[in-house]
Amino acid sequence: MHWKTVQQEGLKSNRSHITASCKRYRDRVCRLVLAALLPAMLLMLLAVCRTAQCQPTPFNFPKVNPAHTHTRLLLENALRYAGAAELMTDQTSGYPFEGWNQEPKRGLYLRQFTQLTAIGEWLELLANITAGYADNPYLSRVEAQKQLAHCIDSLLQDQQDPRLSALGLLVNFIGFDNSQRLPPLSEILEKQQFVDAFGPQTAEALWQGMREKGWIIPRLNGREADIKRSAHYGKNNFDGPLAPYADDAMKARVLALMDRRVVQIVFGDNANLSASVAKAIGALLHPECKDDPAIAGLRRRLETFLENQKPGYEHLFDTKTGTFAFGWDATRDRLFGWEDGAGNYVVGHMNYLVNEFRGPLLFVTLRYGFPAEAVANAGFKIKPYRRQAGGDMYTLATWEGSAFQSFGLTLFMQELDNPAWRRILGDTVDIELDYAARNNLPGFLSEAYSGQGVEYTGRIGIPDIAIAEEARITTAPSLYSLGAASQIAPDRIERFLGTNWPVISRLFTEHGPWEGYDTKSGTAIEYQTTAHTLALLLGTIGSAPDAMRRYLEGKGLYDKLLAWYAAGDAMDFLVPEVQIVSWTSDGSPIKLSRDHHSFRIEGRPLQNGRVTLTVPQAGGVNMSGGELHIRYRAKVPLEHALITLQKVTSGPYVPQQFANEIYVRFDASPEKEKEISIPLPATPGLAGTRGLVIAFGRDNEPAPVDVTITALKFVPYQK
Repeated sequence: MHWKTVQQEGLKSNRSHITASCKRYRDRVCRLVLAALLPAMLLMLLAVCRTAQCQPTPFNFPKVNPAHTHTRLLLENALRYAGAAELMTDQTSGYPFEGWNQEPKRGLYLRQFTQLTAIGEWLELLANITAGYADNPYLSRVEAQKQLAHCIDSLLQDQQDPRLSALGLLVNFIGFDNSQRLPPLSEILEKQQFVDAFGPQTAEALWQGMREKGWIIPRLNGREADIKRSAHYGKNNFDGPLAPYADDAMKARVLALMDRRVVQIVFGDNANLSASVAKAIGALLHPECKDDPAIAGLRRRLETFLENQKPGYEHLFDTKTGTFAFGWDATRDRLFGWEDGAGNYVVGHMNYLVNEFRGPLLFVTLRYGFPAEAVANAGFKIKPYRRQAGGDMYTLATWEGSAFQSFGLTLFMQELDNPAWRRILGDTVDIELDYAARNNLPGFLSEAYSGQGVEYTGRIGIPDIAIAEEARITTAPSLYSLGAASQIAPDRIERFLGTNWPVISRLFTEHGPWEGYDTKSGTAIEYQTTAHTLALLLGTIGSAPDAMRRYLEGKGLYDKLLAWYAAGDAMDFLVPEVQIVSWTSDGSPIKLSRDHHSFRIEGRPLQNGRVTLTVPQAGGVNMSGGELHIRYRAKVPLEHALITLQKVTSGPYVPQQFANEIYVRFDASPEKEKEISIPLPATPGLAGTRGLVIAFGRDNEPAPVDVTITALKFVPYQK
C-alpha cells in the first residue's frame, strides 16, 4: 500500500479513535456535571415547591365591600384569634376556651372552661372558612374542615354524657381538667346541707362568715344562697370571720359542699348553640362545597345534634304561659327562678323580646314546631333617644341599654329583608353612632369587661334606651357589636372606624383585638373573650343571613318565618268607630274633648290621667311591622307619657308578663303641629291589639297637661 494511503488510513483510524474518545470523555463529563448539579437542581425545585406551598393564603371576604379598608383591617386582625387555635382550643375536644386571659393571681382562668355560645360561634367560623367566606393566612379551608369535624364529634359525644347534658341540651359552661370535660360549679348553696354536715351552731357561724366575706348572698329567707366566686374566694381566703375554720380538713369539707358540679341547663345558651349549628349547616350548603361527600356528612351529623335537642326544649316550654323557662337545674330538677317580694320562688321565663336571644328564640320556636306564642308572648318597650342635633328617635329598649342586646351577636333571622326590622335596627345604629360621637367613644356600649379591675358586667349601655334604672357604665366601649352593626349599616360603620382608627388600631395584638377601651384612663381594656371576638368576626364576615336562609328553605320553614313577620293592616284610631274614654286611676279630675279629627286632654295639674282607645274589631287589629304616627299640639311640654298596646284576652295561655309599651315625649308646641313617628317591630305579638291606653305623666306625680292629638294611626310598611 502506498505510504500516503497508509498515512491516510492511519489518520482516518486515529481520527475515529479520537472521536470515540471525545465522545466517551464528553459523556463522562456530562455525567459528572449532572451528578454535581442534580442535587442543587432538586434543592432548587424543592425550594420553589415549598415556597409555593408556604405562600400565605390571601385574605378574601366576598361579603365585605373591598373599598371598606378599615373594616377589612379589623377583620384581618380579628382572624388572628383563629390562627391562635393551638393556644385557644382544648386539644381533646376541639372546643375554644372562654378567652385569652389566664391570670390566676387576679382570679382569671379563662383557659380552663368554655361556654356554649363560644362553641357555636367557633363552629360557625370553621364552617365559614371551609365554605370560602373567610380565606385567610392563619387557618386554611382544609384545616378548618378538620377542626369542624373534631368539634362535631365532641358535641355528639357530650350530648350523650349525663354529666354534661340532660334531654339533649348541654350544660351552659364546660370545664377542662386535663383530658376531661366537667359540668359547671353550682351557683346555689342550700343551708340545710351545712346543718347536716356540721350541726346547727357551726353551720350558722359558717353561713354568717361566708356572707360577711361576700362568698354568698342569702335568699328565700336564708334557706339558700347565691354563691359569688371571685379572687377573694377559696381555700387561700379562710381569714377574718372564717379564720376559725382554716385548718385543711375543715376547708376541704366546706369547699366540697360549695364547689359541687351540677347539670345546669340554660335556654339562651343552648338556643345560641342551636342557631349557630343551623348557620354552620347553611354555610356548608354554599354551592362551592355542598356536593362534597365529606361536607355532606358533616351536615348530617350537625342535623343529628339539632334533632337530639328537641326533648330538652320540650321540657323547658311552659304550656301555661306559652313561653320557655330560663333554664333548668337538672341535678335538683328545678327550673331557674328567683325570690319575689313576698319571699316566694318564681320561675323565670323568656318573656322579653329585645335581648341577645331574640334571634335564637325565634329560631328554636320555628325549628322545633313550637306555637308562635313563644315569640308573641315576649313583650317589648320602646323609648325615645334625644339626638345631639335635637329631636327624638324611637327604638326598642333593652334591659341594659346594650348594643349587643339590640343587635344580637349576629343578625341571621332575615331581619334586614324586613322593612320594619331594617328601620328599627338602622335607627339603633344611628343612636349608637350619635352617642359615641358626643362622648368620644371608639366603640359601642355593650356587656363586657369594664376596665375596673376584673369586673365583667352587663351594666355597660346607653341610659336613655335602658329599662334598668341603675346607673349605666358609659366609659367602656367595646368592638364586638360593630360586627353586627356592619351588617346593618356597613358604610356608616366604615366611616366610624376611619374616624376612630388611631385608637382602634392600638387595640390590635398578635391574637386579635383587645375587648375595648377605657375612656377614663385612655388605655386598652386588655381582656379578650372568645364569644365577643367571634361575634366581631362573624358579623363582619356577613354570611349569617344567607346561611340561615339556606337552612330554613331546606327545612321548609322559610315561608313560615315570613308569615310571622307579616305586616298588619292600616288603622286610624281617630275614626268615629273607635271608642275613646278618659279616666284616672285615683278618681282625680280629667277633661276630655273630642271632635271628628282630634281629641284633647286637659288637667292643670293632671294626676294618673289615662285615655283608652278601643277599636271596633272584636279580634283586635294587627300592628306588626309598621309605624305609629302621632301628630299633636302641646301647650306645655310633657316629658313622660306611656302608650300601652292592649291585647285581646283569648287563647290557651295566661296574659303575657311584659306588656308592649311605648314611652313618648311631647315637646311644647302650642300653635304648630308636631309629629312623632314610632317604628313597631314585625312580630306575631302585635296581632290581636284591641286598643291603646295612653298615660299622661308619671303615676302619682301631678303635672300640667294640655295635649291635643290631631292624628293617631298605624301605617304598615310596604316591602
